Amino acid sequence: MTPEQRYAQVIIDIPVREVDHPFEYIIPSALSTKVDIGSTVLVPFGPSLRVGYVIALTSERLFPRLSPIREVIEETPAFDREMVDLCRWVADYYLSTLGEALKLALPPGRGRRVSQHILLNGDIGKLLEKVPASARQRREVLRKMAELGGKASPGALRKTFGKRTSSLIGELEGEGFVSRKYCVSEPKVDIKHEQWIRLGVSPARAREVVSDLTTRAPKQQRILEILLEGEQMPVHELLSLADAPRASLSSLVTKSLVELFEYSTFRELDFYYPEVVRLPTSLTGEQEKAVGEVKDVLDKGISATLLLQGVTGSGKTEVYLQAIAHALSKGKTAIVLVSEIALTPQTVHRFRARFGEIVAVLHSGLGMGERFDQWRRIKEGDFKVVVGARSALFAPLRNLGLIIVDEEHETTYKQNRNPRYHAREVALKRAQLSGACVILGSATPAVESKFCAERGQFKLARLTRRIEDRPLPDIEIVDMRDETKNGNRGIFSLRLREAMEECIRSRGKMILFLNRRGFSSFILCRECGLVLKCKKCAVSLTYHADKRVLKCHHCNYVAPAPEICPRCGGYRIGYFGVGTQKVENELKRFFPELAVIRMDADTTTRRESHRRRLMEFQSREVSVLLGTQMIAKGLDFPEVTLVGVINADTALNLPDFRAGERTFQLLMQVSGRAGRGKRPGRVIVQTYLPESYAIQALTQGDYDHFYSQELPLREELLYPPFCHLVNILISGRDEARTEKAASEAGKFLTSVKLDGLVGMLGPAPAPLPKIKNKFRWHIILKVGDPAVVKGFLRENFRRLLPEDCAEDVNISIDVDPVWML
Repeated sequence: MTPEQRYAQVIIDIPVREVDHPFEYIIPSALSTKVDIGSTVLVPFGPSLRVGYVIALTSERLFPRLSPIREVIEETPAFDREMVDLCRWVADYYLSTLGEALKLALPPGRGRRVSQHILLNGDIGKLLEKVPASARQRREVLRKMAELGGKASPGALRKTFGKRTSSLIGELEGEGFVSRKYCVSEPKVDIKHEQWIRLGVSPARAREVVSDLTTRAPKQQRILEILLEGEQMPVHELLSLADAPRASLSSLVTKSLVELFEYSTFRELDFYYPEVVRLPTSLTGEQEKAVGEVKDVLDKGISATLLLQGVTGSGKTEVYLQAIAHALSKGKTAIVLVSEIALTPQTVHRFRARFGEIVAVLHSGLGMGERFDQWRRIKEGDFKVVVGARSALFAPLRNLGLIIVDEEHETTYKQNRNPRYHAREVALKRAQLSGACVILGSATPAVESKFCAERGQFKLARLTRRIEDRPLPDIEIVDMRDETKNGNRGIFSLRLREAMEECIRSRGKMILFLNRRGFSSFILCRECGLVLKCKKCAVSLTYHADKRVLKCHHCNYVAPAPEICPRCGGYRIGYFGVGTQKVENELKRFFPELAVIRMDADTTTRRESHRRRLMEFQSREVSVLLGTQMIAKGLDFPEVTLVGVINADTALNLPDFRAGERTFQLLMQVSGRAGRGKRPGRVIVQTYLPESYAIQALTQGDYDHFYSQELPLREELLYPPFCHLVNILISGRDEARTEKAASEAGKFLTSVKLDGLVGMLGPAPAPLPKIKNKFRWHIILKVGDPAVVKGFLRENFRRLLPEDCAEDVNISIDVDPVWML
């Protein structure tokens, strides 16, 4: 019986909205067993070949003329129907293409590209004889290809011939002068194989040989003896046990006494962390209530969201662990999202201590091969719990029952490139599709999340007391204006220095927080007033003393620090502002014997650097952990008795309506690192704005007090949670054309009567008006009904830009932005 003909719905891997829909292809009989939903395939698309992703299969033909799938690039399906539905929602909600969203679900390092090359079909002299002299441009293309060795990519030719390149190549191809060749790139990682060895003869024959080798070749004899005991093993393990060189093994292979073969294996991760994890003796009443809420949802098999609002040190992690244990007992799996890679080593250690080797980890700090192996083992069902950053949300777990978003308020859960998704919102959608429970945990929830809980959209569980009724740390605000009046112009206030000295005397540990890396914020010439700025961005350069360089933290531009002013030639160069490097230098000046462990983007670039620095802080008896926001939340060191905030104001005056909220959250989180053990904690906060309501709420240690002040301001100014925001960013290298494009986009949006649009700000220069040589303007839409406005933007995306600006001005749309800069 002839098998039924099947057809595949394929999304082409081209991030262009005009082709962002499924295309139908015939599945050839030779590929019928290899093509499934989630397969990566090579398909004809127009005059070329393209990579595509199969999202559906059907036995009904929708179009009369169809092309067949040319090749299956990845036979193992990367995703299933449920993941397709999730990615379709991501693409629709965040206005990306479905192809971009599907890439989130692909195994790490296995993405493919198709490269196209144009080849000359013969000797250039003979080809030119056949092309009429009047076809000047076609002759020039042939000559250019000859210059490039007879082979060129369309991109290389486009640099010379511009927009006409495609049509010229098409004409030459039609006349037989050139041809196209397509190549699929190799994956960046592959399955790791390990060489093993086994006997190549019968055990009886091997024993005979052993007796003959006693004196002539004792190393070969030892190898055979080990194989007779263990049958087969990895080569490296055998050579180590036998204390034998590779030559001895090669000799046995040559004699056919042993044979080599390969096993696929996995790249193992090092999960060691120097912390003894103790099981809790019992849950507090509040913890029991929270765990009970989750168990009830899991038992009913429904999708629901619980906002777990708990003060720092109240035992949120134990609630997570108990919830996961219950999900596992029901045959379900779980995803745990952490906001910073720095939190992963301690978190994974604690989760593996409870659940053993069924815990996987996924984040960008791992090597590509390690991430691929973790993904592959999740896919194969080896792991039931996945811990990681936002990308872990797309892990191929089956029977998903629970998603935990720890520190759910963090901005790091928002991706800053297409698709610009927020992991919290995607977690809610994936749970809905899977029938899973979501726990959003935080001591300082996002205002939007708290608002949803108040309106009944989320369940709310409160943890108001620390474990064992330990007191919250005492928080002291130091007004740095008074310090300056009293003649103290240093980094540390008198109160903070006294507190550090006391902490050292009592053999405690401390954390110092400053959300600015580098040595000085900027360099200024005291003679002419020049502030040295980045050539590509409209920001000042940061001085890094260890390498004596100026660095831009937006585009990574680096320049040597000048000894004289480049404008006036003056020698009075001043270094202003404070960065983590400068604080480190000051600490070593005041406390030369103190171990200072610095954690910021400059010291944690290498693999494993987060874990190593945290391990060093954990192991030392007296030390200080100095860093930026990566140390501000989630870390649990019971020996820390002092937290010092060097400057609480770094984010407070940013032109962003969330500036107060972010400042309060960050300061509350870092304050919560103190006093988590038996000894009480203390927090010293240095500020020039002690009257700020965010700083005042901090002194009371009361999130609800801050929330009650913040919410009316949001309502009055019509900001989330009372509307949605859509940020339209227009950028280009030409300042005048970028401004013109922004102005035209603003006029177009103003001219349409759009239901659901309740307000518009701009067009205006972005607060960071130039980054990476591109000028930036933005338009902020305040939206009541996001579906209507987003539908309009999707359909009219091209009309936002004038035609004469479309080539050199870019436009991007960020739905529910977390940064307005």
